[in-house]
Amino acid sequence: MSTVKPTTAKSYLGALRSFHLESGLPATALIDPRIDLIIRGGKRVYGEGVKASRYPITSNILLRMVNETRNDEEGINVKAALCVAFAAFLRSGELTWNTWSPESHHSLLSRDHVVFHPTSVTLTLPSSKTDQYCVGIKIYLASSPHSPLCPVMALENLFTLYPRPPHSPLFARPHSQPFTKQFFVLKIRELLLNAGISTVGFSGHSLRKGAAATADSNGISKHNIQLLGRWKSNAVDVYINELQTAKHIQKILLLNSQLLNPTLL
Repeated sequence: MSTVKPTTAKSYLGALRSFHLESGLPATALIDPRIDLIIRGGKRVYGEGVKASRYPITSNILLRMVNETRNDEEGINVKAALCVAFAAFLRSGELTWNTWSPESHHSLLSRDHVVFHPTSVTLTLPSSKTDQYCVGIKIYLASSPHSPLCPVMALENLFTLYPRPPHSPLFARPHSQPFTKQFFVLKIRELLLNAGISTVGFSGHSLRKGAAATADSNGISKHNIQLLGRWKSNAVDVYINELQTAKHIQKILLLNSQLLNPTLL
């Protein structure tokens, strides 16, 4: 437990219990109440580990990033992926892919999962973290013609300039190269650097986190943020609370400076 967080160890044990139960193997040792005591002891001895900083890609940051995308096939795919991921609160794993076969469109985002309407787009997510039975989740994206981050315009541009068969991947690279998560994260960091922003703390999850932070800053209620991001729990609180904590710190610093500099009052 010195190298694994207690919560991670608990998740590993949960996975082992599920495997034993599904395989008809005895799970008595894995449901022993003493295991919880061991994990609690591990928290006291080793702590809960250092949580890596994950910064949100807010709309302001994303705007600077898309301004750095090139107007070629790769650049237009990346821009569309960024705009759609942000507006749809997507996880990076929900829009990327490693290999593609004739059957891939059943579980991965493909061109036939996009339906254009006069002022919107319906995106059907074939599978996701909260849709383990792959029923499919419909995501509705509104057109924002005056915004450079409009997902509808980005998709229209992609489909017009680079038409592909319906069962082709939604986002692709030249010469049929895979649109992997690693590639997508590398492009995010490249665009951040080109925009003069440090890449430290940014990841593929920063878009979903940034969408939640931007929604909160724009006055959208927590309930509606949960609706937009398809959160079925209060997990979104983590993002919102982090933003509010940052605002609180800025307020305290301002008040502290006023304490020492009365001319600022």
